[in-house]
Amino acid sequence: MMVRKRREGVGCEYLAPSVKTAIPKKTDEPMSSRVVVVEDNLALNALLCDALKKVGYEVDGFVDAESLIESAALKDAQVIILDIQLPGEDGLQLAKRLRPLMPNLGILMLTTRSSNASQIEGYDVGADFYLPKPISPDELVGAVESLLRRKGQAMEKAGTMQRCVLSRSALTLACGEHSIRMSSGDAAILVGLASAPDKQLAHWQILDLLQAEQDQKSRSALDVRMYRLRAKLSKLTASDAPILSIRGVGYRLGLDLEIA
Repeated sequence: MMVRKRREGVGCEYLAPSVKTAIPKKTDEPMSSRVVVVEDNLALNALLCDALKKVGYEVDGFVDAESLIESAALKDAQVIILDIQLPGEDGLQLAKRLRPLMPNLGILMLTTRSSNASQIEGYDVGADFYLPKPISPDELVGAVESLLRRKGQAMEKAGTMQRCVLSRSALTLACGEHSIRMSSGDAAILVGLASAPDKQLAHWQILDLLQAEQDQKSRSALDVRMYRLRAKLSKLTASDAPILSIRGVGYRLGLDLEIA
């Protein structure tokens, strides 16, 4: 385990990634998923990392957000386990920062807080699971397996969805044998989402596309518009999530959309 010296202005010592190896795999076994643990209690960090390694996951352990962000391990992670009460940038702030950057990342929050308000706060910033401490290693492994299974099913469903074509000149959206007319504003939103990185736009970017004011009244009107657009697309495509709302951030397109 490597210990990084305390930096100037940082009131505590913290570890660099403490787990860098995985249990050897047989050649006929599939590549295991990578899990990142961010927990400042060193004993608990080691316990959780060991439990996950024993069932075959590749695991990297960190004790704060800073050392995680500096590591290349983050980009390959499928699940991140975050302690809410981290030193420096806490788990909620880190989850809020990671969610729009890594929309497919599974985020599992650990905390001693037990109030409903605290749990809602965790879900609001993008958490998928919320587990109170103390937690047993078996419970954590079960939660990680469930989260990976759910994420895998969602990605498999997304990979098999039908392709839709939006005609900007005719203002029509065709999916399979069915098509609908689109307003110019709704078409502009879909074009913007389809062209954006990760098919995602912030609220202010969509308002800018619509040439709307950047105020609360326009934001409320946008939420209503996106709700109606989502319902229209769901009916056309039979998808339950053609547009996904990212609370506090914006919207992400859940369709395979071609712009013509």
